[in-house]
Amino acid sequence: MQSVEDIAQLPTSPSIPVPSSSNSSHPTIYPSVKEEFIPKIQQIFANLSEVERFYNDYARQAGFSTRANSSRTSKDGEITRKEFVCYKQGRNQPTTNPSCKRRRGIIRECCPAKLAVVKKREGFQVSLFVEGHNHVMTSPGRVHLLPSHRKVTAAQKSLTRQLGEANVPPCQKMRILELQCGGIENVGFTQRDLYNAERDRRNSIGGHDADMFYEYLKSEQENNSAFTFKIETDDENRLTHCFWADATCRKSYKYFGDVVVFDTTYNTNKYCMVLAPIVGVNHHGRTTVFGCALLSKETIETFEWFFREWLKAMPAGPPKLIITDQDPAMAKAIERTLPRTTHRLCIWHIMNKFPEKISGQGWLQYSDEFKKCIWNSETAVEFEARWVDLVQKSNLTNNQWLKDMYTIREKWIPAYTKHIFAAHMSSSQRVEGEHAFFKRFVSKENSLLDFVTMYDKALTHIRHNELELDHKDANEKPVLKTSWGMEKKMSQVYTRSVFYKFQEQIHQVLAYVATKMDENENFMLWKVEREEDQGSKSHQVAVEKASNCVSCNCNMFEFDGIPCRHMLAYFNTVQIKQLPDRYILPRWTVSAKASRVMDDLGAARGTEINDGSVILRRHELFHVFSEVVDHAVLTEDGTQIVKEALKLCKNKLCESPRPCEEGEFSAIHVPISLRGEPSVKEPLRVKAKGGGKRLKGGKEKAMEKGLRKCNFCNRKGQKHDKRNCPLRLVYKNIIAYVS
Repeated sequence: MQSVEDIAQLPTSPSIPVPSSSNSSHPTIYPSVKEEFIPKIQQIFANLSEVERFYNDYARQAGFSTRANSSRTSKDGEITRKEFVCYKQGRNQPTTNPSCKRRRGIIRECCPAKLAVVKKREGFQVSLFVEGHNHVMTSPGRVHLLPSHRKVTAAQKSLTRQLGEANVPPCQKMRILELQCGGIENVGFTQRDLYNAERDRRNSIGGHDADMFYEYLKSEQENNSAFTFKIETDDENRLTHCFWADATCRKSYKYFGDVVVFDTTYNTNKYCMVLAPIVGVNHHGRTTVFGCALLSKETIETFEWFFREWLKAMPAGPPKLIITDQDPAMAKAIERTLPRTTHRLCIWHIMNKFPEKISGQGWLQYSDEFKKCIWNSETAVEFEARWVDLVQKSNLTNNQWLKDMYTIREKWIPAYTKHIFAAHMSSSQRVEGEHAFFKRFVSKENSLLDFVTMYDKALTHIRHNELELDHKDANEKPVLKTSWGMEKKMSQVYTRSVFYKFQEQIHQVLAYVATKMDENENFMLWKVEREEDQGSKSHQVAVEKASNCVSCNCNMFEFDGIPCRHMLAYFNTVQIKQLPDRYILPRWTVSAKASRVMDDLGAARGTEINDGSVILRRHELFHVFSEVVDHAVLTEDGTQIVKEALKLCKNKLCESPRPCEEGEFSAIHVPISLRGEPSVKEPLRVKAKGGGKRLKGGKEKAMEKGLRKCNFCNRKGQKHDKRNCPLRLVYKNIIAYVS
């Protein structure tokens, strides 16, 4: 076992504090920690629970997590010495179960920080305190994600048990606790520990909905100048459409705004206004939102207005690529407002239309060939040849829809688009997924004010997921599959989710062989194919000698931004041990958000609200009150003490003068004007393109719901009919056998 002097002499990097023992006169190496929270040699505690609580409070301020470690007991079984250590102490044990698919990151890094106490007559005395760590401390914004600072208290367990008896699902329980504590970071545990969904709260605000919606957006802008919004009204001063984006949306666009997806959805508010978010992909491969709008129409002029306002709000230029569905109004608006942006159509929407536009028998017979033609064609020439041959073979040369799709093939066929970076997106399913996520929070019964607050809560959870992934990247290391220096280096550069994609490619390198095919003054051409399967399809890697630029005809790097296994096989053949910088996209790295965007976008969410804000004061009171209640409700005496204290507080508040308020307040503290006529009137209920349901034929309904009736077995909900009924085939076999 190492002594204190030995630990103090351990080699450390300049950026990491030198481990040392602490005494009463030793200044803390973490300035953010208050002096009274720093353990001191010979400090006395009444019991071990008090020691653990004190050390954990210190760890929260310093930015690390704690856990109990070794202990020493006497012959009577009484603990005489106890150690509490940093949660990164020790080494991770290798996984012995090869069938385990869960990817656990490496947390423990042999951190020497610890606190040891020994049993004395008056309690437990601090005998050893090592303050320094060999790793970077967690930032205050992520410290609540550390294990020892996440705990479901006894009072919270009692509350969730009662809610469970009322059939409240776990996702809703978490939202209730979040409201009581004033934020996810104050609940004490994450969604992984306990989930819930936000309670629906609606207030009767008759006639002032749009006005309160406007006041809410205006107050957000006053709290943070980086928040931007724009409202349009008609001749009667009724709200027609609105766009807004907060500071985080604008910062995210600066980092990840090269590829965006735009789509609309319906039934999110009682006015049937169309929800139009514009989203992208962050450095974890997860969805991030760049702005949102509520639109009363889906016309060319409306979309043009949206794109113009959105571009004004964003701190960077227009995106390089935008993906939408086949809405003609969208396409025309993009052509006018984003002339230098590549516009691609969602391939998922187009593929879903094939069964409708082609006869059922033709699709069943040729569906696999159509899919192979679309997805497996590597070049435009190959696609065109296979398409013409397939259309002729299937007798679909006169199908007008296929002709139209072939005319715009450059907008959706992968062979024409895979050379353009798309962050691994070929469809608008990402925004479709966001629609589904947002609809967990909002409904068609929401007022505008309810909608925007619910939308903000949903956005908070999306961003908290990103915060959790950032936290994992900072505290966990991915498990490596090879001993290659390139893999180890990229595990430190890429985010974990992106690194796992890169790891899949580099893990396959040894199965490929790179052979030089041709060479001239400017280029070299290499053939890369699988070593054990000589009949497999080979790929060509081209190398430009002047710039030493490497490209593969599979275009994975151009499309995904991650080097393919064919390029990595070439690097391995020519002994390039580290991935060149030009093949490391900054948007996929852990430092993707390191650069500063704009001066007015640098403020954190916690500093956006003024000190005099009613919302901030309410959150502070809820946070303190929840801590008091958690301790009080466990005993009758504690409950009585809090009751008496609250009565005393109530009497004092009643005696003090009450501030004058202009009008009443809604549930989210937006003042309702009492001036009579609102400044912005509520929008009229609109009829959107996708808001209603079109009439469907019986055959289409049967195909969608699977309610086809078999006239042989008289069953409904089957996928067969009289011609291929299994029961009929059995009868035929029996009759044939008997005869």
